[in-house]
Amino acid sequence: MDDASTQPLSRDERFDACLGRLTELKAIKARREVLEERVFLEFLRANRGRINEFPLLETEQQSLMDMLLRRAEGLHGAHASIRERYSAYLLELNHYGKAKAVGDAAAQETLARRLERAETALAKCLQGAIYASSLIKDNFSDAVIRHFGEASLAKIDEITATLVFDEQYWKAYIERFIKEEVRGAYDVILADRRYKLSREGNLLVVAFPFDAVLEKLLGTAKAISKTRVQTAFEEVAASPEGRSDRDMALSVLVRAELPGWDRKADRDEALFAAHVAAMDQVVRECREDLDDDAVDETAEGGRQARLDQITALCVGAAVSLRVVREDFSRALRDFAPKERAYILQTAGTFDAARLGNVLEHVMEFDFASLLREKGEADAGRILIRSARQRRVRREAVDALAEAGLNKVRRKQFFEDDPDRADSLVFRQKNAAELEERLRLCQIEPELAKPLVGLWEAAAHKVDPYLCINLTALGKGATNLPARITELLGRYGIAPPGAPDPARARNDP
Repeated sequence: MDDASTQPLSRDERFDACLGRLTELKAIKARREVLEERVFLEFLRANRGRINEFPLLETEQQSLMDMLLRRAEGLHGAHASIRERYSAYLLELNHYGKAKAVGDAAAQETLARRLERAETALAKCLQGAIYASSLIKDNFSDAVIRHFGEASLAKIDEITATLVFDEQYWKAYIERFIKEEVRGAYDVILADRRYKLSREGNLLVVAFPFDAVLEKLLGTAKAISKTRVQTAFEEVAASPEGRSDRDMALSVLVRAELPGWDRKADRDEALFAAHVAAMDQVVRECREDLDDDAVDETAEGGRQARLDQITALCVGAAVSLRVVREDFSRALRDFAPKERAYILQTAGTFDAARLGNVLEHVMEFDFASLLREKGEADAGRILIRSARQRRVRREAVDALAEAGLNKVRRKQFFEDDPDRADSLVFRQKNAAELEERLRLCQIEPELAKPLVGLWEAAAHKVDPYLCINLTALGKGATNLPARITELLGRYGIAPPGAPDPARARNDP
């Protein structure tokens, strides 16, 4: 790979690099897909001086190519726009090459201007995709560091350097962080006998404290330095100019002719794409340009080109987000469909504020998966259930006193967490119950808004349950207590009064 300090290539140097690769591949009659992939990679490298946060690692470059040319096909309606832009670029490059070959200088310059416009629009597609995928990776790695500590950096770097950003990338995170921690915590729960056995009708219930899993994490409270991409993304929302740029990018996107993409139905995706696009200077230039009264033909052509580049930025970001969500979903396929859907809903656009909860949900459902796996032989006789409450820091609730949350109102919404003195849990089980309680208590908007904000950002207190149907277990069994002992033994649990199988295995 070229050295990172290489100076940006001139227009003609970029054209020559890509034309040389195209000519070479046509000479050997390379298959169409091979030609497209190799010219794409050449295009990416030739334009490195025009693309911010250029992916230096070859795995990252391969990932970008694979994402936009292959994995997005049939997944996002706007993928057709990327294919059209790339086909237009290849066509213009071919025309330019023919004019250059015959030495037609006038035609060559005219075609060079057309080629440059197609090149710039395609480069903006890549820019949007790079910004979006980089932001998602940065946000997720930060969440992992907060939960698993600074020692996780070495694993994160290894995953980034060796794996393409696809399903295997997410699987590596799940295997190397989630599964290792969950299985280690399960052993600790057994060793410390932190589970509880109880009888409820015809059910034998084993309750596991999920807090034991979270307690085992060696997280960090240190501030994590933000990357340039994260900083730029936050600056868009932090300033009036940035918000104006975002609103303009969204307006351009809504008006763009992209028949395969329903931007109203995918509003969150469109907002994310516009936010990412606003990180690029072309949006600011276009907004300022529209305030100019100049209407000559040259100025109008420039405006249209910039509007097209904004659309390209949005398309690249949106398609990248959709592919990442699909890859993440595939990495979660060992979970139940409802669990997978819940994680994806929580992840949303992989906003930094959400990903801590996403990690904990993945750990929770992996714990449930472990319980199902251990009881697989009796799958029809067991159920895995979870009790879930939203949990918030006590100090965050205390801070709402100034907004009108007095002691009486506080008891309507919160109760003490018996397992954590520094936390409270919501009494309401879902958003509908919260909304109804806000209405009944006649909570003012000034207090309702931060209360809803606490609810949305809250972590979850989770208690997984293994429920054994004794009636179903006893069918065909001549000795029910022995069957119970056998089943619990697979979990490392002894029935009341029996020797602890987990300890027995560890005794010399």
